[in-house]
Amino acid sequence: MMRNWLTGPRLLLALLVAAVALAVFVALREPAVNVELGRAEHGPLVVTIDDLGETRVTNLYVVSAPITGQLLRVPLKPGAQVVPRQTLLGRIQPVEPSPLDARAYAQATAEIRSLQAQLAASQSRVSEARAEQILAEREFSRASDLANRGFVSRANVDRARAARDRSRAAFAEANQSVAATSQGLQAARAALMVAGTKAKGAGAVDVTSPVPGFVLRVPQESERVVVAGTPLVEVGDPDRLEIVTDLLSADAVRVRPGAEVFIEDWGGDRPLKGRVRLVEPYGFTKISALGVEEQRVNVVIDFAEPREAWLRLGHGYRATVRIVVSAAPNVLKVPISALFRSGREWSVFVVDAGGRARSKQVKAGRMNDEEAEIVSGLAAGERVILHPSDKVDEGVRVRERD
Repeated sequence: MMRNWLTGPRLLLALLVAAVALAVFVALREPAVNVELGRAEHGPLVVTIDDLGETRVTNLYVVSAPITGQLLRVPLKPGAQVVPRQTLLGRIQPVEPSPLDARAYAQATAEIRSLQAQLAASQSRVSEARAEQILAEREFSRASDLANRGFVSRANVDRARAARDRSRAAFAEANQSVAATSQGLQAARAALMVAGTKAKGAGAVDVTSPVPGFVLRVPQESERVVVAGTPLVEVGDPDRLEIVTDLLSADAVRVRPGAEVFIEDWGGDRPLKGRVRLVEPYGFTKISALGVEEQRVNVVIDFAEPREAWLRLGHGYRATVRIVVSAAPNVLKVPISALFRSGREWSVFVVDAGGRARSKQVKAGRMNDEEAEIVSGLAAGERVILHPSDKVDEGVRVRERD
């Protein structure tokens, strides 16, 4: 009985110590950190430069007003087909005279009265000169007859001839003075023309299309006064489209003519293919949405598919372009979210066989928005931690998040 009594308390004490030890172990045990895992694997890697692009007609013609005048309402709408030198794009009439204020009207009427008086005086001078010319012609005729009979010297005949020539010149001068005064009077009367008065010989100028195609835009549709050079209608062929995108100059130097392009978010059910035709050799400054000055370069892209594939696109449509600057068929790669900076080098966290995080320094190569090439530091099949948080550190137990 005594041995059984001693054995019972010892057993209870041992169980109590074991329970306390287990509780301490569980309390002090570090819980596993939930993480997302990826894998290093071989596969193709395509690096692209992505930006917004805008479609435009390859050859866009902006027809402008050849003269300053009153533009009548343009009869065409966007989408209308035009025939060169036949389709009327617009008609421009001479500008009607503006109304005169009281001072200008008084000055114009005074000018007219003055010129009317000068015209009357010039006409009187014509009559006087005509009479003097007739007298000089008669005197010269008589002097010539008397000289032929020997009654007048040749000197008198010469004086009569000079008087006749002077009278003729005076008569011609008087007539020119009348003509000049008449023209001045017409100009003065033109200053009094009111709106709606049609000048003799003034007509409208018809503007026709220089090329075949379709009307794309009508900047000036309503009737209004335009100056020479004002854009009236934009004409082009929507079957000949290209895409232009403005890239940062640092990205543009990586693009080469002939590079493959993927055209997305254009409204169709699949991406379109294109080719870079031109990287323009000059840049321009553009203010970004954040107010930062950026140096941009236009890149022109041609469609690499038949017209039927992008039939619904027109001039000025937006799309996302992805220009391929590098493509490798088989490289070791990891999701780019697994990389993080450790000083000046790239590093990743891998999961060892015991389920613990181990830091590895790697050398990264080409990257895109989703994946990065691993040149050295990793082997195919290794598991890497994606988006490592500050809880993940060397030797920390990790568990893949469901």
